[in-house]
Amino acid sequence: MSKPHHLEVLHRAPAPGAARNAPPLLFVHGAYVGAWCWEDTFLPYFSGLGYDCHALSLVGHAGSAGRERLDLCSLGDYQRDIADVAAQLAAPPVLIGHSLGGYLAQRHARKHPVAGLALLASVPPYGLAGSLTYMGLSAPHLLGGLNRFQWHLGPDGLDYALLRELLFSDSMTRERLNAFAARAQPESTLALTELLMPQPWLLMGMPHDVPCMVLGAEHDRIIPRIDVMATARAWHVEPEFVAIGHALMVDSGWEGVAARLANWLGVSFGGAR
Repeated sequence: MSKPHHLEVLHRAPAPGAARNAPPLLFVHGAYVGAWCWEDTFLPYFSGLGYDCHALSLVGHAGSAGRERLDLCSLGDYQRDIADVAAQLAAPPVLIGHSLGGYLAQRHARKHPVAGLALLASVPPYGLAGSLTYMGLSAPHLLGGLNRFQWHLGPDGLDYALLRELLFSDSMTRERLNAFAARAQPESTLALTELLMPQPWLLMGMPHDVPCMVLGAEHDRIIPRIDVMATARAWHVEPEFVAIGHALMVDSGWEGVAARLANWLGVSFGGAR
């Protein structure tokens, strides 16, 4: 799929009076969601700290065009989306990618200028094959649940207990879980298939001059600790971990993740004051 398409981009300007002396932030969501996953948490948090915040919905997701042809969307299409949005910003952004979005951010940084990378519960550079093998061996019921989530027929077709175990910590409220499930959507079958193809060579050749943060979720049932560590090694940094579930931008306790990210941004770029 190569035709131009409308992309939804949520924007939160820096808080009034904040000096815009830091690079813009571009948030890239993971599978099954859209830019909305950052809307009530990270976007107001970081715009309040003085950052110029943008979050895109990849083609076929949320408010972006292409839902009717979602299964034909490739990882290459998603990477073009990021490149198109990043090119419209005032300066190369800090890419903040979650899960699939983290994988895409890494691929983008190999070819395009970025101010930095923050990889949150990210798919590692070599793809999802190892993660899903681990899940199949350690928690086959969750792998089955993930497959059902891909084809769910709306909130009534979901197993909420399994969804909580798969994506969230035990403290996630049913109200927030319901709100997440109501807006979640299937993912591109083509893109997921591409992610399952082992790509070990992508562990090599990462830029050495790109500031990078790699943050793993201690209660992640999708991305195991070993994958977080492999991603960190590829980017020549030490990984950090926080006690939260995979969907860490909406899980209970997301503020702790945001605080870690804010601290790294302040150290790396002097903050936005």
